[in-house]
Amino acid sequence: MDHIPNYALRRTRTKHNFTIGPSAELWIYVIVLGLTEIVSDIIAPLIGIWLHAILAAVIVYRATTEKDVARRQFLWVLAILPLVRIVSFAISSKTLPGVWYYVLAETPLLGAALTAKHVFQLSWRDVGMVRPKNWALVTVTVVTSPFLGLLESRLIHPGALIPRLTWGQALLPSILLIVFTGLSEELLFRGLLQHYSIPLLHYWRGILYVALAWSLLHIGWHSGLDVVFVFTVGLAWGWIREKTGSIVPTILGHGLANIVLFLIVPFVVK
Repeated sequence: MDHIPNYALRRTRTKHNFTIGPSAELWIYVIVLGLTEIVSDIIAPLIGIWLHAILAAVIVYRATTEKDVARRQFLWVLAILPLVRIVSFAISSKTLPGVWYYVLAETPLLGAALTAKHVFQLSWRDVGMVRPKNWALVTVTVVTSPFLGLLESRLIHPGALIPRLTWGQALLPSILLIVFTGLSEELLFRGLLQHYSIPLLHYWRGILYVALAWSLLHIGWHSGLDVVFVFTVGLAWGWIREKTGSIVPTILGHGLANIVLFLIVPFVVK
């Protein structure tokens, strides 16, 4: 990663003698993403969709004008977030009920992440799709994830994605949740975005940036505590991704947490 320049140390001086770090632009995008999510999910969905479109257009334009390869690729990946949100707003849970809604909503995200990996010629190791190191951390991640699902269920109270809790009803939805929430989101956030954010923003700021972007996309659950909870989990999983060199533990953890959240808790916890 030493071929990527250290943007955090570079400064641009304005005519008012005020220094602005190039990383500030990236933080502005994620803040605007959060504000756009508030408008989309809470205030006025139609206006929010237009704001997402404008944000995506701005990021794409900056990507086309950015000369540095790493920063340009990061902007292209970042543009996926508002673009996928536009698609998700066009999908209703009434169109495909149950777990199939998440399959439909997350497929564009997974496709975009895999396309970006291919176009930018990143290896599977670059995006963390390798055998993890530090099996103690892997074990902790997987074992604690069902409890994370249980804790989040106390914040957002989602309905069940299956009609009844049986092996026959839960097996396929469980696999689909691991692939279309665990794999898709971890590949995009901890895999692609964090691959770029850490060298561009430094270690913890890079992890924080990805955790913040991920948590802001949970505003639609209408729970500020849930956004804070997801942000905290994102920080932990971002650190685990760096310590293990892999997103496999967080893919499994993410999937298991959602299995508990959407398939088990609605039937066993009132």
